[in-house]
Amino acid sequence: MARALLAGLRIGLCASHPAGAGGVVPQATTGRHFLRLTRDNGRLSNAKNQRSQNILTPSIGAYIHITYHSTKFEGGTMARAGLSRTDIKRARDALLAQGQHPSIDAIRIALGNTGSKSTIHRYLKELEEEDGASLTRTGSLSDAIQDLVARLAARLHEEAQAAVDQQTATAAAQRLQAQAEVAKLAGDVAALRTQLAEAGAAVVREQAAHADTRTALQQRALDVERLTQQARDLTERLAEHDGFRRSLEEKLQHAHAALEHYRMASKEQREQEARRHEQQVQQLQAELRQVNQTAIVKQNEITQLNRDNARFVAEAGIATRHLREQQAHREQLQNTLNQALVDHARAKAEHDALQATARTQATELTQVREARESLTADLTKLAAQFDAQQQLLGDYRMRLGLTDAAG
Repeated sequence: MARALLAGLRIGLCASHPAGAGGVVPQATTGRHFLRLTRDNGRLSNAKNQRSQNILTPSIGAYIHITYHSTKFEGGTMARAGLSRTDIKRARDALLAQGQHPSIDAIRIALGNTGSKSTIHRYLKELEEEDGASLTRTGSLSDAIQDLVARLAARLHEEAQAAVDQQTATAAAQRLQAQAEVAKLAGDVAALRTQLAEAGAAVVREQAAHADTRTALQQRALDVERLTQQARDLTERLAEHDGFRRSLEEKLQHAHAALEHYRMASKEQREQEARRHEQQVQQLQAELRQVNQTAIVKQNEITQLNRDNARFVAEAGIATRHLREQQAHREQLQNTLNQALVDHARAKAEHDALQATARTQATELTQVREARESLTADLTKLAAQFDAQQQLLGDYRMRLGLTDAAG
């Protein structure tokens, strides 16, 4: 922030006036700040300005009219509604205090490039005429007054220069502070932009992870559906195998019943044939004894008995052959029963395998459901993280927007 200090010094020397009450010299009525010289103790004091200047002077009957003013320009140009003689005078006095020639162009530049040159020239001419009259009056004053004026002018110039130096140092310090703040704000903006880029990259990564998780969840859902369908198919196959097993069990029961019935029938038949054969043997033995006893007398009966014996042998062969056929049929039934037992064992093994497969599929289905629940929880967590990242990104953007607006 540029500041320029214009200091003007106007010294008006007037003739001696009679002192008023208390020896006070009458004051000028221009409305400006002025210094008043009194006869009391030779003290010179400022009646209105905040500053006061104490200079020892001889007791004289005169007053010195000194005007001191300053004007600050901020931003390089001071807005003006119109130029006045006071503005021209202040600009000229400031240029004189800086050791510059108060030309029309220099005064116009000091006034912020405002005002017409004709107006500035007219006011300068009036001020030069006034200064000429003041210088004419100055020649009539004593050397003491001139020395006082010279010392007072030097003192005021020093104060004006000190004020200018202080304002310049303050402006330089404020400029350095503003530059440091601008550099700090630039660093903060760069850091925020870096954080924004990192947050954007993190959001992209989170979105990619979210998409991967969603794809994995969809794949898991497809796997669950496939395994569920497999479980239903296995359940149906298990039901079919259960029906087939029950059918085999019924057939096996029927085979057992038939085999038992055949065994009982064969046993009864063998017992009957054995009893009949035993009876026949006993009868033949009785008849043989009778024949032996009556051999001599019943030779004809022996021949008949031989024929009967041959018939009995033939019947015994037939009975033996029939028994063999019954045994072969029994062996066939036994083979059928054994095959039924083998089929039943195989069906039971397949049933056990299907039950084991069903249990395995149920376990896998439970694991898949647990994995789906875990993936759902992870997806919820990722969604929460994504919302948090979005909120953080919004905060960064808001902060960045506020920083850009402040810059």
